[in-house]
Amino acid sequence: MLQETTVNQLQYLLKTLRDGQKGFADAAAHATDPALADLLRRRSGQRAEFEEAVRQRIIDLGAQPFEHSTLGAALHRAWLNVRDAVAGRGDYAVVSECQRGEDIAVQKYADVLSEMDMPADLRAFIQHQFAAVKASQQELADLKQKLKAQQ
Repeated sequence: MLQETTVNQLQYLLKTLRDGQKGFADAAAHATDPALADLLRRRSGQRAEFEEAVRQRIIDLGAQPFEHSTLGAALHRAWLNVRDAVAGRGDYAVVSECQRGEDIAVQKYADVLSEMDMPADLRAFIQHQFAAVKASQQELADLKQKLKAQQ
């Protein structure tokens, strides 16, 4: 039962990471500031790396990783908002929607860490990714405030 729960929670993170990777890539394509576009592309790449690491953990546990994203889920909707909000609304809108996506991703990591009894190595693995997602969330919040002040 523990292994099944572990796999389900990793699948949950896998979908979260997939949505984030796609969302950041889409946001980067719409950013007007080259430095912001570069930051968002790096975040997309980070999420792709995290996704692959989670996929491998799932495979190591003898399960098949989900191959779809979280259609209908809150995170997916948040990232769809990135796509919709960025069209002609500027970098502030891009950063604002990315931060909203990160807020949800942080909550999903926190949920997994609080709900799951897991081996220490897996907890450390998830906590490492969680720390990076939280740092990204804070960086985007700071950038959002900076952009707002410039408006």
